[in-house]
Amino acid sequence: MSSSTLSNAARTLWIALALIISWTSYAAAQSSASDPPALTPPKILSPETVPYPEGAQGDTVVILELRIGASGSVEEAKTIEGAEPFASAARQAAMAWRFTPARRGDVDVAARIRTRIEFHPPAPAPEPPPAPAPIATTPPPRAAPAQPMQDVEVRGARAEAQKITVGGGEVRQMPGAFGDAFRMMEALPGVTPVFSGLPFFFVRGAPPGNTGYFLDGVRVPLLFHLAAGPSVIHPALVDRVDFYAGGYPAPFGRFAGGILAGYTRPPADQFHTDWNLRLLDAGALVETPFANGKGTVLAGGRYGYPGLVLPLFAPDTRLQYWDYQARAAWRFDDRNMVSAFWFGSYDYLADKKTDDNGEKRIEQLFATTFHRLDLRFDHRLEHAGNWRVAVTLGTDKSGADDGDVTSQILGVRTELDKRLTEDLRLRLGADFFFEHFDVLDQRGNRNTSGNTISTLYAPRNDVTVGAYVDATWRIAPRVEVVAGLRADLFTSQRIDHTPSLYEPPAREVGVDPRLALRVNLTPKATWVSTFGIAHQAPSLVVPIPGAGLAKLGDGLQTSVQASQGVELALPWDFTAVSSVFLNNFLDMTDATATCIRGSDLNEDSIDPSSPRSCVGRRVRGRSYGFELLIKRSLTKRITGWLSYTLSRTTRDTDPNSSAGRGRPLFPSSPAKILGEFDRTHVLNLMGAYDLGKGWRVGGRFYFYSGKPYSNQYYGFAVPPFNGERLPSYYRIDLRLEKTWPVGKSGRISFVLEGLNVTLNKETVGLDCTTSPSAPPPRPGMSLQRIPTAWLDKCDRQEVGPVAVPSIGIEGAF
Repeated sequence: MSSSTLSNAARTLWIALALIISWTSYAAAQSSASDPPALTPPKILSPETVPYPEGAQGDTVVILELRIGASGSVEEAKTIEGAEPFASAARQAAMAWRFTPARRGDVDVAARIRTRIEFHPPAPAPEPPPAPAPIATTPPPRAAPAQPMQDVEVRGARAEAQKITVGGGEVRQMPGAFGDAFRMMEALPGVTPVFSGLPFFFVRGAPPGNTGYFLDGVRVPLLFHLAAGPSVIHPALVDRVDFYAGGYPAPFGRFAGGILAGYTRPPADQFHTDWNLRLLDAGALVETPFANGKGTVLAGGRYGYPGLVLPLFAPDTRLQYWDYQARAAWRFDDRNMVSAFWFGSYDYLADKKTDDNGEKRIEQLFATTFHRLDLRFDHRLEHAGNWRVAVTLGTDKSGADDGDVTSQILGVRTELDKRLTEDLRLRLGADFFFEHFDVLDQRGNRNTSGNTISTLYAPRNDVTVGAYVDATWRIAPRVEVVAGLRADLFTSQRIDHTPSLYEPPAREVGVDPRLALRVNLTPKATWVSTFGIAHQAPSLVVPIPGAGLAKLGDGLQTSVQASQGVELALPWDFTAVSSVFLNNFLDMTDATATCIRGSDLNEDSIDPSSPRSCVGRRVRGRSYGFELLIKRSLTKRITGWLSYTLSRTTRDTDPNSSAGRGRPLFPSSPAKILGEFDRTHVLNLMGAYDLGKGWRVGGRFYFYSGKPYSNQYYGFAVPPFNGERLPSYYRIDLRLEKTWPVGKSGRISFVLEGLNVTLNKETVGLDCTTSPSAPPPRPGMSLQRIPTAWLDKCDRQEVGPVAVPSIGIEGAF
């Protein structure tokens, strides 16, 4: 880190510290210095009966874990034990229950409780008496009242500030998400799409390659299949997804943008299966226990066959994908378990070409695959806490007809999460991550030609070692502070000693402080502050398995992230989260800002060995704005979701300089000029309604502003830079579902879903040619007063319509 970086970070840190200390002092002054007040668990106010599911049979018991908010409403209902359709019926009914909130002294706080619900089938109707006596009616079926609550755990606030959590079951109801929990990211505040349907996103101004994807703590190199494909993880395996737009806690690191962390469902205690058959793909997941429940095995996957439909629109294009997941777990006792989790993915895109001799051949445009094996030992501590040790092995590969980039991975990590006292929680961990990168030609040999690919991704060994610690401390009944620190050592060693490519070993250190504050201003309002510094090795603008950008010697990417927000409990079980944020980016690799001119894409300027390289060039920038999320649980009969982001993203780069600095270059061909990736407005508006009898309908309206661009003269940007904008874009997604219960715990659903049912096209760029009336530029010529008639003539470049239909059936047993 440079001295200016440290100075800026230190200044921001002191400001954040001053603000937090002032809040803490005020709140602590309002609190008693005596022993913590007694805890009072929540009590139910509404009736506890649950309707017996239509078409179900038999007796069963469902145990739910409920999260009761400080307002007394149920914020989350999670099944601990119980089969379908009883579990769904219990969760849906529980979400409508009302409680007196848990209390710590005289302060209403959040709580987690468990409740037991017994289901019994309705008694058969008695024989009708002889006429003319009236016929007896059958009493309506219902479940037994919920049993007294147990395992009460009262907590004042969540440890992770500014975190948005979405359950895997909730996402099934979002139109356009196709049942994938990870596709929910598109509908979250602070998230800006590259363009519609493409699952790559800017998060608070950070490029897609700066956002980290994790599954059970394992870094996932690619979260979605090619084009508008689904996620690489079967949705039935995902229990929940946590999203941090910024200011994430210390256990996460090495990414200068946001974090999307998915968590799989715990091993099941009974056999179950989940499957789907759709227009473009089919998938299934099966899990069963063995050895009297001590062990479980799981297998799942998905196979895509878009090639059956794609020829109708692009007859020469070939596209396919598949993924798989497997897990085996063995529980020695109630406190110790070992497990192995294996997952991977494959994508293939090709085009049919005709050579000069008239012969047709298939040209591979792009193919990518990755595999991960995670071996874990989990130990539940005697009191509240968990300890995990894990080893991760992996391999990645991406490429085209002319060669591939590959990587092999070995990672070791240990994590400890321990609640030391009722008011103090400690998390600490360490990890070692080794990655071997290589560049192969079309014959599978190492590429040592010194061309663009072999220099950008350089055969090398990268090692990263890191450690972190953070503490969640309730310093007063209404005040909670999360303070953390992580440190990472990044090293890189080239293994190709071709003289023209030689670079000395590189070492960089990142020290990342994290600080968050939550203050319960009232029982329904919470003030949230976050601050953090994050470091990341050089990265590509989008993640590609096996392709790790070299040039660690040029330094780390750095982001300084701060936000202030308020969380509110609204009437009718709505919740609202609003925040303002400011992110500063230092030494960032963002090709959307540096490769903005046609000449930058020529071979001489993209060559990473040249200081003019646009791909490896560093820029500074910032992003600031306002975010709002208002939502009602997606499991309710009538639900709503509104997310809105108002933001500004800028990059400090000269659009007329080949390296972001220095003298302007004259482009060798007509060029296009696009500014930094900035969308002023991003809006998601979604609603869904349960029509009854298994029918549910939903819709989503998605809108965002166009990107900025500059007028140009002979390919040079003309002031005012970024004075124009591309047209805005919107789309409408729809979803219709009909569900039938099957047997005691199964279901079958017919789903009709569509992304961009209005078939809107999106403008993504400009194609410009020099005006015939414009004289050639002269040395020293000013670009300040270029006549309108001299400006290049530009046509809009459109894609699409990117529209994805989905017709299929799915079920679970």
